[in-house]
Amino acid sequence: MIKTLGNLLEGLRIAEKARLDEVDITHAPTIGAMYEGLTRSILDRAIPDNLDLRIVQGFVVDGNGARSGQIDCMLVHGEGTEVPYVDRTFQWHVKDVLAVFEVKKSLFGEELGDAFDQLKGVGDITSSWLQGATGAAEFSLAASMRVYAQCMGEVVPPGSDWKAMPMDKHLIWHAIMTDQIAPVRIMLGYGGYSTENGLRRGYIDFFEKKLSTAGYGPPSMPNLIVADGVSLVKLSGHPYSHPRLPDGWWPLVASSHVNPTLLILEHIWTRISYLYPVPEIFGDDLETERLSTLIKAKPFDFAPGSGKWGWKFQINKASARQLAEAADQDEWAPVELDATQNVIMHQLCAGDLDTTAPDILAFLAMEGRDPVEFFQSLVNTRLVARRGDQLTLTTVECAIMILPDGRRVAADNNTGRLTRWADRFMANRGLEEAAG
Repeated sequence: MIKTLGNLLEGLRIAEKARLDEVDITHAPTIGAMYEGLTRSILDRAIPDNLDLRIVQGFVVDGNGARSGQIDCMLVHGEGTEVPYVDRTFQWHVKDVLAVFEVKKSLFGEELGDAFDQLKGVGDITSSWLQGATGAAEFSLAASMRVYAQCMGEVVPPGSDWKAMPMDKHLIWHAIMTDQIAPVRIMLGYGGYSTENGLRRGYIDFFEKKLSTAGYGPPSMPNLIVADGVSLVKLSGHPYSHPRLPDGWWPLVASSHVNPTLLILEHIWTRISYLYPVPEIFGDDLETERLSTLIKAKPFDFAPGSGKWGWKFQINKASARQLAEAADQDEWAPVELDATQNVIMHQLCAGDLDTTAPDILAFLAMEGRDPVEFFQSLVNTRLVARRGDQLTLTTVECAIMILPDGRRVAADNNTGRLTRWADRFMANRGLEEAAG
């Protein structure tokens, strides 16, 4: 469903943008209002009708007096406070804001910086609310815990132990967790950078000017930047992520020339899924968007022993030709297991596994497998993570299948994704046999 609707809405976006571009109006506020209205109209079509969700404009507040700048478009639930005598304009508590959009007719350098700062203000409102919050949390961090385990290969400790985490891991956990709690922040330009390479260079030009400025680290970055058919995507896990590399660098921002409306839907529907059980909106989900890494990040102790930590960044270069020739999407496939991994994964489906258990070590010795390398091979699947000496699944509903050709595959089947993949695999196999 998400791909079909994404293509439909992208066609609508392009057609309506062309119509607005022909309107003979030079009054800047009116031009801005037209594109903001188009954005709200498109989003109205993207939101399931049976949910308590609305599209409004206005201000994000923390309940303690802090307020964002005026937001062009907000996806909200619950109740807000209407601004008197201003149509469809509200003040809405940040805890009930799912996504915010900063809309630009054309997205180039200066506009990109303005939009970044506007969305950063929404992140600041989230931080001020969390710092002043009292009582028990009203949301589950299960999604962020899964992302952290898949990115880091280990389970995040209980909340009471977060402050005791090594600081490099604590900062990554904080970035992942914050992006689940804060509204999805999307910068949407109807014109501007029209090539993937151009958008990458424009963003780096802006970003490098902010490297020495506090408050521009990973938690402050928008989740998605869309220009004229090309995008930048944040890889903090909601929905896109990348495991930390062996050298400690964490791929954080990537570019794409896939249908940008599809990326918008992936972001807002992922956020909706954290509140409502709506797995059917993702459809078959058997293709994954091809993303090209732009920025890698690493927590950094600026003055060892002083507790002054921050982030350092590395730019990943790619030529315009490499970016243009890259495919939009890849076919999704489950993880393929060898025979020994298959045995241990079946045990993990029944419960956590102790890596120091004599029977486990004896089994690996019989199979001729080095325990350290073997356990790491399981972690590398992103289906498994460490909890001290324990191994545990990172999935919601892990499933393992043996295919007719003898291969063993595994994946999280909580949305039926593996089942749909197997159905397609068997259908294609039948066609090949019939043709042969």
